[in-house]
Amino acid sequence: MKEFIKKLPMQISNTFFCIIIFFSVISKLKGVEEIPVERLFQFIMLSVIGGALMELSFGECIFKNISDAKRVCIFIVPFAVITFVCAVIFQWITRLDAISTYIKFIGIFLFCGVLSVILFEIEHRIRGREYTRKLREYQQRSNKNE
Repeated sequence: MKEFIKKLPMQISNTFFCIIIFFSVISKLKGVEEIPVERLFQFIMLSVIGGALMELSFGECIFKNISDAKRVCIFIVPFAVITFVCAVIFQWITRLDAISTYIKFIGIFLFCGVLSVILFEIEHRIRGREYTRKLREYQQRSNKNE
C-alpha cells in the first residue's frame, strides 16, 4: 500500500497531462480557443480517479502476475465508463439521443487510450535505457575500485 500511495501523485499528474493534451488538440480542431476554469477542476477530478485506477491496474499493489493486455483491460473498461458518466454529468456530451455521439465518444476514447499507451511505452523504454546505462556505469566503477 505504501508503494501505491508513493506512486499515485505521478500517475495523477500523467493522467492530467494526457487529458489536457487531448482536450487541447480536440478543442483546437473544433475551433475552441479557451479552456473554462471549471473544466480544469473537472479534469483534475477525472485525473485523480484515472490516476488511482491506473496505479491499481498497472502497479504491483493488487495485480502482481498478470499480462499487460489484461492490465490495459482492467484500466480501460472502468475508466471509459467513468469518463462517459463525467461527460454526461459535466455536459461534455449533450446529444444522448444520437448514436453518432456514442460512436464519436468511443472512437475518441480509444484513440486517446492507444496514444497514451504508446506514449507511456516510449517513456518506459527511455527510462529503461537510462537505468541500464547508469547500472553499467556503477558496475564499471566498482570493477575499477577492486
